Amino acid sequence: MLNSHSEVLEQSITLLSTLSDNEYSNICEPLFSASIGQHIRHVIEHFDNLLTGITSLTINYNLRSRNSEMETSVQIATAQLKHIQQRLEALTESDIQKQISVISEIDVKQAQSVSMISTVARELQFCSSHAIHHYALIKLIRQIQGGKVDKHFGLAPSTISYQASLQN
Repeated sequence: MLNSHSEVLEQSITLLSTLSDNEYSNICEPLFSASIGQHIRHVIEHFDNLLTGITSLTINYNLRSRNSEMETSVQIATAQLKHIQQRLEALTESDIQKQISVISEIDVKQAQSVSMISTVARELQFCSSHAIHHYALIKLIRQIQGGKVDKHFGLAPSTISYQASLQN
């Protein structure tokens, strides 16, 4: 299970290896309001909040640093992604089965957060699915920039499996 989450992060590391800092930080307005870098930073911060929360048994997805260097530097973002992969590899079966409290803002009109009980495994699945959702947007941005992206980038594992079944 943990390997699959690392593979999701590896997809972004592979993509980042093909980008300049300018491509990474460019916002393709008016179609998009965020750069590839802003999307990657968002993905990194969700995984980081999850992994940091394992120690305290509380994940607060609202507390993100919104580190602008991760939005503009391919090198810094890549290093952060690799660091998250190392942290994932260090998790044990006991770690991923832990119950954990999750805090997240839920209201678009006013600041209102809820706290709920989850497990580390469930939150890992959330972070990976959330990353893939952002990858779909990143893929479109990269295509607008004229770049090539792996055909599976931004696709859910179930979609990849379904498409493969159609080929058989």
